[in-house]
Amino acid sequence: MVDLSLLTTTSGSVRAVNTARVLTAIREAGPISRSELIERSGLSKATVSGIVSGLLERDAVRETGKLQQGRGRSRILLEFNSAAMTVIGVQIADDRCQFVRTDLAGAILDRRDAAVDLSDVAKVPGALARHIRRIATRPGGTVLGVGVGVPGVVDPAGRHVTVALSHDWHEVDLAEHLERAVGLPVTLANRAKVAALGQLAAHPAGAGGRRPGEQVGQDLVYLYLGSGVIAGIVIGGRLHFGHDGTAGDLGHVMVDPRGPVCACGTRGCLQVLVGSGAIVADAGVADWDELECAVAAGDRDALRAVRRVGDRLGMPLGHLVAAVTPSVIAVGGPTARLGTPLIDAIDRAMRRCAPTAGPVDIVPADEDAAPRGAAMLWMQRAGLLR
Repeated sequence: MVDLSLLTTTSGSVRAVNTARVLTAIREAGPISRSELIERSGLSKATVSGIVSGLLERDAVRETGKLQQGRGRSRILLEFNSAAMTVIGVQIADDRCQFVRTDLAGAILDRRDAAVDLSDVAKVPGALARHIRRIATRPGGTVLGVGVGVPGVVDPAGRHVTVALSHDWHEVDLAEHLERAVGLPVTLANRAKVAALGQLAAHPAGAGGRRPGEQVGQDLVYLYLGSGVIAGIVIGGRLHFGHDGTAGDLGHVMVDPRGPVCACGTRGCLQVLVGSGAIVADAGVADWDELECAVAAGDRDALRAVRRVGDRLGMPLGHLVAAVTPSVIAVGGPTARLGTPLIDAIDRAMRRCAPTAGPVDIVPADEDAAPRGAAMLWMQRAGLLR
């Protein structure tokens, strides 16, 4: 077993913090010599030497060649070994869950998709644990931890689900129960928000041309559209949660004061107007499957309903773009299955409402964005990823 206290900052110990600092320096600047590492980390020679020895033993870093400068002694270089250790990311959807195993650069090494009964919350940790153990025991690097993207609101510490109305969950200590079941550290966040982090890693070319996992200085918005509307916001390569963890919860932003009454008591909330049920009703079809077929067939009423979704999203998205100035808006969630007509409608409306906004690409979200992002959030909170 790997000594997690050497590789994470969850304990808050000086040793753990220093280890994370050294590992991050090797990751960002490697191949790097020990003397350069001392200078970059600001730690003593003895501290760096001890940490590097531990990381070499665990194969978290490796020696790679030598650097010869002038007539001085050659120096052995160190580089980050992203494949030696892995993290599991989970997305809890409405009736299915996605599980991925990534290396420490965010590359997906393994994946599975499984139906999970989420109706009885007491049984959810056990059900998730069975699938996590299956993917964790396959060949690959040592598993360090588990990140989980969940529906609903999560406390700022990433430990429990405060409320998930779609599943009727209230004050669920999911991280603690799951940790007991799998024997690994667990962190939670809203599934749409972690998807923003996963999207950034999945399509770095659309967000500054960086490599997967290289996230410094990138800004992106992931827009989840389904029964609700949530924006995951990445600023400078890190998820922005706000002081209470609810940043980006756009569903109850009023866009039409004369609109239908929302469950929250306000009229014209965004999710009442662009939620999946509202789109089906607006298009005059029986259900979602019929709506998808009608849009694909170019049905006039269905396409008009899709354009209205774009119109209603245009103003709040325009405000968000003006405030955050992201390089990419990725559209995900069940509604994203409406495809190009939806993307085009959102693009036109947003640009009409924010004509002075800088260049921003509106693209379909990557299908693995949420579970990949959950794994990467665990890395960030463990101090293994900036």
